[in-house]
Amino acid sequence: MPNLPTLLVQKNPSQNAGDNAAVAEIEIIAIAVYDKGVEVPLPVSMQRVFAGDRQFKFPSEITTGVAKTRVVYRYTLQQWRELLASLASPCAPAGLKQLMIPMLLYLKKEFPNFFQDVAYDEEFDEELYAEVVIGAGC
Repeated sequence: MPNLPTLLVQKNPSQNAGDNAAVAEIEIIAIAVYDKGVEVPLPVSMQRVFAGDRQFKFPSEITTGVAKTRVVYRYTLQQWRELLASLASPCAPAGLKQLMIPMLLYLKKEFPNFFQDVAYDEEFDEELYAEVVIGAGC
C-alpha cells in the first residue's frame, strides 16, 4: 500500500449552522500532510486561482518542511461545494481525488443538505483515499 497523505479537518467551533446562507459561510480548514520522502502530486502542489462566485486561491497555502509538506485548504462551505463539484469528479487528477473525495464524504455526513447532490468518482479506489482526521472543535 502506498504512503498516503493524512487530511486534518477542522471547523471553526464558534460558527453555528443556521439557514442555508449562514451554512454557506461556515469555514472549514483541511490540511493535507505528506510525510518526508512522499512526492506531492503536481496538481495538488500547484497553486492557482479558482474562479468561483468569488475568486480564491487553491490551495490556500503550501508549506514544505524538513519532515513533511503541508497543503492548506481554507474555504467556506460554498467554496468547498464549488471546488468539490469539479475536483472529486472522474476527470479530476488522481492526486486531487485522493484528497477531495474523502473530504466530500466527510462534508456529506456533516452537512447532508448542503452537499447531498455533489457527485464524485465512485470508481476511484477507496484504498487510495487520504485518511481523514477530525480536529478539536469539529
